[in-house]
Amino acid sequence: MAKAKKEVAPAYGSIFRAIQEIASAKTFGPGFTATQITLTGDCDFQPLYIKIEDRVPEVAPYEYHNADFYIDCDPSVMADILNGRKTIYDAVGDGSVTINGNAAKAVVFIHTFFG
Repeated sequence: MAKAKKEVAPAYGSIFRAIQEIASAKTFGPGFTATQITLTGDCDFQPLYIKIEDRVPEVAPYEYHNADFYIDCDPSVMADILNGRKTIYDAVGDGSVTINGNAAKAVVFIHTFFG
């Protein structure tokens, strides 16, 4: 019997753990990219970053200065994305997620991470 996937809550700790799990399960290409995810709205402000260096992901609860691109969204939107109720593409399209920075690196990362 398959283990049920744990629901991601719209809270920093739950989102952080889910992103760590996704990062450890994905296969990334060579090179370097880094993004910072900032949860906005009614939550304790604490960004997190995802850095990929030579195919190895690192997720940490810190601000990452000079990231290649930045992802900003409300915790409930990120929880919906991580729970599969909404795609990141739909969230960007409706403006509930904003991405700023290096578009080429963002597209590759988002396709790999959220695809």
